[in-house]
Amino acid sequence: MVNIFRLDIVKIVFLVCVLIGGVHTVKAQDILKSKDLTTLKVDALSDDDIAKIKQQLAQSGLTETQAEELAIQKGLPPIEAQKLKARLSAVTNSVSSGKTIAPNSAKNISRTVDTSALRYGGGEPFKSNVFGSELFTNNRLIFEPDLRIATPKNYAIGPDDELVIDVFGYQEANYRLQVSAEGTINIPLIGVISVNGLTVEQASKRIKDKMQQNGYANIATGKTQVQISIGKIRTINVTVIGEARKPGTYSISSLSTVFNALYLAAGPTDKGSFREIEVVRNSKVLVKLDAYDFLLKGDQSKNVRLMDQDVIRIPVAKVQVSLSGEVKREGVFEVLPSNNLQQLIDFAGGFTSEAYTASIQIKQVTDKERRVKDLPKAEFASYIPEKGDSIFIGKILDRYTNSVNIKGAIYRPGTYELSSGLTVTKLIAKADGLKDEAFRNRGLIIRTSELDLTKKVIPFSVQNIINKADVDIALQKDDEVIIGAADAYKQNYTLTLQGEVKKPGTFNYVEGITLKDLLFLAEGFTDASAVDKIEIARRYAGDSATNANNIAIIVDAATEKDLATIGADVPLNPWDIVVVRKKPNYQEQITVKIVGEVKYPGSYTLTTKSERVSSVIARSGGLTSFAFTEAASLTRINKVENRSLNEEKLKKLQRAVDDSSGTLATEISKPTIKVGLDLKEILNHPGGIDDVVLQDGDILNIPIQQREVKVNGEVMVPSDVVFKQGEGLNYYIDKAGGFTDNARERKVYVVYPNGSAARIKKFLFFKSNPKVTAGSEILVPQIPERKKAGLTTTEIIALTSGIASLAGVVIAILKL
Repeated sequence: MVNIFRLDIVKIVFLVCVLIGGVHTVKAQDILKSKDLTTLKVDALSDDDIAKIKQQLAQSGLTETQAEELAIQKGLPPIEAQKLKARLSAVTNSVSSGKTIAPNSAKNISRTVDTSALRYGGGEPFKSNVFGSELFTNNRLIFEPDLRIATPKNYAIGPDDELVIDVFGYQEANYRLQVSAEGTINIPLIGVISVNGLTVEQASKRIKDKMQQNGYANIATGKTQVQISIGKIRTINVTVIGEARKPGTYSISSLSTVFNALYLAAGPTDKGSFREIEVVRNSKVLVKLDAYDFLLKGDQSKNVRLMDQDVIRIPVAKVQVSLSGEVKREGVFEVLPSNNLQQLIDFAGGFTSEAYTASIQIKQVTDKERRVKDLPKAEFASYIPEKGDSIFIGKILDRYTNSVNIKGAIYRPGTYELSSGLTVTKLIAKADGLKDEAFRNRGLIIRTSELDLTKKVIPFSVQNIINKADVDIALQKDDEVIIGAADAYKQNYTLTLQGEVKKPGTFNYVEGITLKDLLFLAEGFTDASAVDKIEIARRYAGDSATNANNIAIIVDAATEKDLATIGADVPLNPWDIVVVRKKPNYQEQITVKIVGEVKYPGSYTLTTKSERVSSVIARSGGLTSFAFTEAASLTRINKVENRSLNEEKLKKLQRAVDDSSGTLATEISKPTIKVGLDLKEILNHPGGIDDVVLQDGDILNIPIQQREVKVNGEVMVPSDVVFKQGEGLNYYIDKAGGFTDNARERKVYVVYPNGSAARIKKFLFFKSNPKVTAGSEILVPQIPERKKAGLTTTEIIALTSGIASLAGVVIAILKL
């Protein structure tokens, strides 16, 4: 009994594999589908059985826990489920995909096939251009027997089938009996009945007769009813041989057909036949299946149900023909001796809409060489394709047999039919006529010669043809009529207006335009305009050789500011450049700002162009008692022209001051600059050389008093040191811990609160340190890194090794 269930679980797993073959994702409920596991004993399963189950669960994406839950739902006792989970977890080496699995039963010599090799969700499907191959490589097309249908009447019962016998009415009983290897069933108290090879209907009659004779006499009167059906379907062994992608013996459901087995074997190879597939039963050809009947017509009349030990033989295709080009389905097709070229084209779905069907080019293969055959359309139905034929369907010619074209200044440009008697005027009428901007003095016809395809131009007067003053021109095939636009043949003149107007720019020249008209288009003058000083630069015509040096004529003009239509006006010519000058004494207000320690900080408008720092300080109420006069500075906008230094000059300056960090370039390009002020000198001597003349946007900064000195750079502890009157530079450096080993002591400099700086000076043996004031900053620079002269360590080692080797050679020579 245990052996039966052990075989049964293998069959269960295999059936699940067949059911999920070709599916990308597997749902959990497909595992152990419609199976009763109540009597399964896990201890009776061999390691090979467990390995097979492990492999199938892995392919289905199920964990051991999920498998345990599903098995319990199907009736497996919890203790057995835990055993099964433990044994599945212990399996480390799963069976390789597609590898032959030998069942334990000596009676069953078939192989159970891992159909994951045919499910292309996890790998690349077979790629082939042979027509029909997609039937077996399409991962969305699944051939599997329907196990839920009623058992067919002609189904032949065999070993391992399960018969369900329901007795009801006057007497009641239920039997689930498995057909033995000898083809019999044993009904309790009734006896052994042979059902092998019988249909369900025949077996039902035999079973009823036997039961009627042994205790169920009421079957004859109808008081007792007996219903017989198939409970579990057996598996059969089918062998696929020949040109199959995966030939071999397969265990499949007894309801399977030829296509089910072919799908498991992945169908024919590229050189295998799709049209003469043989089903061999009892050493005789039962049927020849033509897959094209199914592919092209949906006909499955030859897709017979398989029986145990059937053989499916896929022979080599005798004639295969390549069909490409303008057909709806390109590929390699198999043709039989009865198929002609027209039928082959029908196999490919027919021609595309752009196929050239007047003739077809066929590249043939002879015994010695290749040759080309041009087959006219009349011979399509009589030509029988031969082995190695390569048939190409070309495209129709990209040209029209009866067309003319018109383009340009007409309402509907495009291609039109060359009807009988079509002329230029009739074609213009077909195109809904000329546009208003059409150029009527001239049109062109581009005509192509049919003899040598050369082109020639035929000019005509559009106006004269429309008015019938000239003879209308008859059009020919492929003529192209061109109607120009008048604007394209005119010079677009412009005027340029610059200076003190609201909207300066370039304007289109219009016949008769004057100076006031142009100023009107620019929305008039600005407040700064000098209306009596307008300059017109007029292009010099240069028609003669005289005055060859002249390039423009200057015209001085003046006008009224209100642009009234009365009064003097100046006519303008094409290309005139009009410049409205600015009033000589016109000046917009200049504003500066003062911040910090003054009584009334804020913005101040300068009264004169030469107003100075002392004047603005006086207007702000003077300094407060907290003003730090030594730190006063002026922030000024760095003008663009000051920032746009020549790149080469900047590089020279960087080399001169040894600036490799780019700091100098950054400082020069800053949008503002800081100007240090000697505020005491300015206030003591207003208007003097230190009293700076202010500019627009200047910011005068007078900070609050500071009593610290900053020490930064290459010192031990950069810090702020309280200012001490009378102490020198070394005092503050000592307070910061002194110099580091990397300090450049001779280049120490002091930056004062107002932005000016001073550094250590040296003359002969005398050294002069800069003065340190409150609020200043001492900066100790770093010794710049310099490349070491001489060889690197690696080079020295290499050179030494070379010398040592050379010395060894010399010593060896001397010893000779």
